[in-house]
Amino acid sequence: MIVIGKFYRLMRGHLRRISWGVVAAALVLHMTGTWLLLSWAGEDKLLGWDAFVYYYMTTASTIGYGDLSPGSAAGRYVVALFVMPGAVALFASVLAKTSASLLHFWKRHQVGKMSYEDMQGHTVLIGWHGRESVRLVQLLLADTHTDDEGIVLVAEGLAENPLPDQIRFVSAASYADCGEYARAAIGGAARVIVHADNDDRSLAAVFAVMAHRPAAHVVAHFESAAVADLVRSHYPHVECTRPLHVDVIARAVQDAGSSLVAGEWLSSGGPTQFSLPVPADAQPLLAGKLAGAFRSQSALWIGFRDGRSAAPVLNPADHVEIAPGSVLYYLANARIDSRRVPWASLAAT
Repeated sequence: MIVIGKFYRLMRGHLRRISWGVVAAALVLHMTGTWLLLSWAGEDKLLGWDAFVYYYMTTASTIGYGDLSPGSAAGRYVVALFVMPGAVALFASVLAKTSASLLHFWKRHQVGKMSYEDMQGHTVLIGWHGRESVRLVQLLLADTHTDDEGIVLVAEGLAENPLPDQIRFVSAASYADCGEYARAAIGGAARVIVHADNDDRSLAAVFAVMAHRPAAHVVAHFESAAVADLVRSHYPHVECTRPLHVDVIARAVQDAGSSLVAGEWLSSGGPTQFSLPVPADAQPLLAGKLAGAFRSQSALWIGFRDGRSAAPVLNPADHVEIAPGSVLYYLANARIDSRRVPWASLAAT
């Protein structure tokens, strides 16, 4: 009796929600009943496997080409009273279930319930700030070097994807929840940007992200210098940024137009700041030769950062040697392909 009761409750649940199993079972039963009734009515031309399936589907979809039809009065009654009502109803049920499944799948994407654990080499953006974040996404997508695998947004308190045609979305209950970042494939990301509503949430997000030990380049934005220093003390490789408004204002007052120059350096509409890593197998490079090599490609070399140091060196003297693995910074209208740089001819020796 216990087994029968469980089976009854299981079947009742399937019938109540009209599951795919119920639709499939009803379709098989109706097709079987149709074949038996047509056989009883003597409609032999409709009983062949290919003819029967073709006739059943054209009837169910209400297309009705007319090339196959019952020839006897009994056959016509069977089709009119049993085949057509049942087949059309089942066909409509299949369409409704398919539409509902597609809508549910789209809705899960829209509200951030999906998982993107198979992604690799993408950008994970943590936090959303309206227009500011829209601009950030546009800048990232404008550079083909950083948008090759797409962007996954992880946001707390956001009801649905703000840019469904451009980014993927993971809804987070808390920035401190490590499990939410697994759905964004944080382990396979190439870049991570942390910019939450306030420093406390950004700090929680950084520690949660770093718990996954990502190989990605992590950039975190903080208002407070103390919080940025705290992150650097635990994770020296996390690049912490802070607002530069006061610095820009002071420089604009002291040197007219300098704020416009700084804006152009970071914009995507004109000469933009880029970076280029020195190959690990290259010889130490001479700064004077590097400046000339960049000029030959219509670019302005502005400095470098040694892999062992967090502070960049700007406008180095010509005799300075730059070690392999260092990162070069330059201004250009477009990113320079590393293969176009004659590394061997720039060696210090």
